[in-house]
This record gives sequence, structure tokens and C-alpha cells, in this order.
Amino acid sequence: MPHPVSKAQRYAPAAAATASEAAHQVRTSLRGLLLYFLPFPLLIGAIAALVAGNVASTLVLGGSFAAYMLAATIARRGFKLEAEYQRRKIARAPKTPFKTVAALFTAVTTGVLAWLGADYGVLASIMMAAATFLGFALSYGLDPRRDKAGGISLGVTVDEIIEAVDAAEIRIKSIEQARRAIRNPDYSQRLERITSQARQIITTIEEDPTRLSRARKFLKVYLDGTEKVAQGYAKSQNNQQGTTTNLDTDFNRVLDSIEQTFQEQQTKLLENNNFDLDVQIAVLEQQLKREGVF
Repeated sequence: MPHPVSKAQRYAPAAAATASEAAHQVRTSLRGLLLYFLPFPLLIGAIAALVAGNVASTLVLGGSFAAYMLAATIARRGFKLEAEYQRRKIARAPKTPFKTVAALFTAVTTGVLAWLGADYGVLASIMMAAATFLGFALSYGLDPRRDKAGGISLGVTVDEIIEAVDAAEIRIKSIEQARRAIRNPDYSQRLERITSQARQIITTIEEDPTRLSRARKFLKVYLDGTEKVAQGYAKSQNNQQGTTTNLDTDFNRVLDSIEQTFQEQQTKLLENNNFDLDVQIAVLEQQLKREGVF
């Protein structure tokens, strides 16, 4: 009988990956929040000008506040795309330079505010706008402009890798959405482990793109099957009759198979053991078909 400690260590890599992913999401969600708070004195000034009957000042201050808030929203979109770009080893550069657009918006707004709101001269206002753009660029950086090709070799292209990774990420996010809707804490934790393990496989593909051909079918069966059973189970909770004992048993059995197959074959995938991997995939696929997933 295996020692309890070995069982506890079984999911250590997945747990670490989950914690890292959570930390990454927290950092991304917090970045740039200050940009929303800095313009609030302008809103107060606009309200005061409105009370005083100064229409021109109200429009300048209120318009500047709105422009700064829009720039902050654009910047946050850029931060999110950049974080995803940095997280991946192979990625396309963002098509739209949101951070650069936000920097320009902020700079122009500052220049106009200095000119119309604080009565600075045109040259001084332009210098303030330029200083604002430079300050934004130094604080937050500008958008990445080059694709990350990683260790691409002959026989596989950047587009193939990115297409496979993007498709896998869509399925993972769908599984995570279903996981949040599932009220059973044990099932929720197991699905969290599964998505974490899936991201580990994606990382190994990015580290060595030649693994894509071996991992493609594995990811398809693994993620498609998990997505369908997770979404189906989550929807069954909203039915009037709810889940049944048979449904819980079937769902539990499918999760067992998915976890076990993935854990056993992850090492074989890295070791180029194609035969054992294909056998295990075929076994899992047959079970998913019996459960009505495919």
C-alpha cells in the first residue's frame, strides 16, 4: 500500500502551477489601477466649476477626466494582452498597440488640459504632453511588437503552435467556467487540477514544439472530453431534478480516468513514448464514448 505522503505529493506540480497562475492573474488585474484614481481631482474640479456656473471650465475638466479614464481602460486592455504574451513562450505580438494608444491619449489630454485648463503656452503644453508620454513609457513600457518564436524547428510553424495553444486555452477556460458553476467542492478541485495539468502540457509544447504532433490528439481527447462532461454536469445542476447518484458516479469515474491517464502519460509524452501514449489515449477515448461524451 503506498505511503500517504507519496499520495499527498502526487499533485504538487499541478498545485504549484495553479498557485503561479493565480498570482499571475492577480498581478495582471492590479496593474494600472492607479490610472483610474489619479484623474479624480479633475472630476471634483468639474463639479465645483459647474456649481459656480463656469461652463468652459466644466467642459475642460470634465472632458479631461473622461479622456483620462478612457486612456486607463485602454491601457488595462494592453496590460492584459502583454501579460498573456509574456506568459507564453510562443506568442504573437498584440495586433493593436493598446498601451501606446493609451500613452498618446494620456499625453494629448495632459497637453490640452495644460493649455486650456491651466493657461500654459502652446510650447509648454507640448513639452508637458511629451513628458507625460515619456513617463508612461518608462513606467509601463510600450507594446511588444515582435512575435515570440521560441524553439521552432523544421516541420512545425509558429502559426500551428499558436493555433493549437489558443484552441487549448479556449477549452481550458470553458472547463474553468464550468468548474466555477459546479457546487461539489471535490469535483471543482479536481477540475482545477486538470486545467493546471493541461497548462503544463501546453508549456512543454512551447518549450519543444516538436512535441505538438504527439500531444495534439492527447490534448483534443483530454480537453474536449473534459469540457463536455464538465459543462454537462454543471448544466444538470440547474435542472429541476438536479444531479442523480448515477450521474455523480459516472462523472466521478470519468474524472478518475482523465486524471489517471494524464498523469501516467505526461512523462511518456516527454519521453517520446508514442506507442504507450496512443494506447492510453485510445482507452480513454473509448471510455468517454461509453459515457456518451463523444
